[in-house]
Amino acid sequence: MHGHRAHYSMTMPDIRYSRIGQLAEPPVISEIMKIALENKQILSLAAGFTDTEALPVQAVRDVAVSLVTNGQSPEYLQYGTTSGRTELRKFVAKRLSRVDHHQSPAYHPDNVMITNGSQQSLYMAVQVLCDPGDIVLVESPSYFVFLELLKGLGITAVGLPLDENDEIDTKATSALLETFKTDGSINRVKAVYLESWYSNPSTRCLTNEKKAEIANVMKESDLIIPILEDGAYFELYFEERFPSTSILAMEEFESFPRLFFGTFTKPFASGLKVGYVICDHPEILAKMASVKGHHDFGTSNFNQAIVEQVTLDGAYDVHLTKARTRYLEKMETLHRSLINEGLPEMGWNWPKPEGGMFLWLKGPEDADTSWEGQLFKNAVKEGVLFVPGDLCFAPGGPKNNIRLSFGVLEHHDLAQAGHQLAGVMRNFK
Repeated sequence: MHGHRAHYSMTMPDIRYSRIGQLAEPPVISEIMKIALENKQILSLAAGFTDTEALPVQAVRDVAVSLVTNGQSPEYLQYGTTSGRTELRKFVAKRLSRVDHHQSPAYHPDNVMITNGSQQSLYMAVQVLCDPGDIVLVESPSYFVFLELLKGLGITAVGLPLDENDEIDTKATSALLETFKTDGSINRVKAVYLESWYSNPSTRCLTNEKKAEIANVMKESDLIIPILEDGAYFELYFEERFPSTSILAMEEFESFPRLFFGTFTKPFASGLKVGYVICDHPEILAKMASVKGHHDFGTSNFNQAIVEQVTLDGAYDVHLTKARTRYLEKMETLHRSLINEGLPEMGWNWPKPEGGMFLWLKGPEDADTSWEGQLFKNAVKEGVLFVPGDLCFAPGGPKNNIRLSFGVLEHHDLAQAGHQLAGVMRNFK
């Protein structure tokens, strides 16, 4: 009838979802961000956002203006290639080769693919390497968004065992691999995922010696599988670069398919979503490129053009220098706040990082910081947000850690967040 809206009752059909469709759930990071966005008063130490006040607005504006006024073809507003812009791929390859003080065919631009942040390249790598039910070895703890990625694809994350110093225990790793052989699951172990610099969340770095130990243990077990090295924070050191190289420069890994994942998201501008993968195994990279072709047939050409230009004209390195100073100062503010508020006396401890964007706190054994725990709920109620540490472990990990990000809040808010968090812990029974 006119003026009235007809209402229909529909019975939704039962959908026969795929295995991945059945496993699809909202990422926890989305839930955490939702809490922060719905409560404007909450101080978020959770999501690893970059420093808003220090975003390279001037550099991006200058490049954008230059692109549209240089009189050249506006090809940057057209589709690009699936692999990415040539000069940007050359920069990525040359940059890592220079940092590694190493030259080999692995650093050829043809081995580079530009992606929508390093997250997309991680997803594509797992997608082409693993089937549901397979196993990926990860650090303990590890990047929780990667762990969720694995879970969403039906892949089991198994944590590499730690020694008394919270370092990867290669002897125990060897025993773990023997267990896989015994129970018949060794053929399901498809990759190893490592965060070698200022790990998210543990903040630790892996020495070349430790990585070489891992390679040797794998070879002793005849397990020559792809090594996925995440370098998202390798340029975000505070004062001095950690003295290690990527796996592409290590002879111990020459027999392994090697994938190095990097990004311009964390060190430059997260909103541009430009990352990359360097892979010395042409067939793996070709399959990843095929998958990317199905996804989007190329990362935003305009965003790539901006990043390409700032890397070539030096604005990228100028910004990095400023960002390192800013993050160091912010880390010190949060670190001092937690100490002054008495967290060590309450049984909490953490390593003081030398780079990255996080503090990784370990609490008393009986502390439950999990998503479902009362401490997390109390923190939200008191206006401070953190990432529950159990999300950062393979299934069965501890529940007495929290991850704090100092990336986005300014100094006053960081100090206040530390004060509020300490109050929650002090009053928790």
